[in-house]
Amino acid sequence: MALSSEVKALYDAGRISTRQMIRFTFGSGTYGFIARAEPLTYSGVEYKPFGLIEVSDLGGGSGTSADGAFTLLLAESPDDGLTPDVLLLIEDEDYRDRPVRVMDAHFHPDTGALLQVETVARGYLDVIEHRIDAERGYVIEARCEQRNLDYSRKNGRVRSVADQQRRSEGDKIFQYAGGAGRVEVFWGRLRSAGSTNYIGS
Repeated sequence: MALSSEVKALYDAGRISTRQMIRFTFGSGTYGFIARAEPLTYSGVEYKPFGLIEVSDLGGGSGTSADGAFTLLLAESPDDGLTPDVLLLIEDEDYRDRPVRVMDAHFHPDTGALLQVETVARGYLDVIEHRIDAERGYVIEARCEQRNLDYSRKNGRVRSVADQQRRSEGDKIFQYAGGAGRVEVFWGRLRSAGSTNYIGS
């Protein structure tokens, strides 16, 4: 996403106010966090204040490679209600391979108005580790695979009636797939019996 002219001008002047945002999409819903004191509602999602969000350098995977990865470090923030017990709740979620999006929210330094939200990275949650940090307290560290992983994912679907029913009950698009076979296309003049010309396809 290209930065707006207003945001670029504030960057050049060294006056832009930028806060990091993270959005997790789990089976139970979408959850957002923002590194500032007040919550923010953006695109229908409430981003709750979070004391510390750190994102590692984004991986350099390119093309169809799937080696790009980044990590998210989320620390407890008891003043915002984010206690270790709350952070542990992520283990109740089916988070593996769920989408995560990292964004920068740019605010006007004087009015506090939201000027633009820029997507920094998209990926999938892979592994989450819980640990105690001497300075930050209770933290969770999440490893994420970048979206170029999509290019290397194998589709495990089998095109069959049973497979399609699991995804769309009543859909019979594959009901005759098993009966499809060789088709003979007759062409030219008929010859004597036993010497018919045809093209097989």
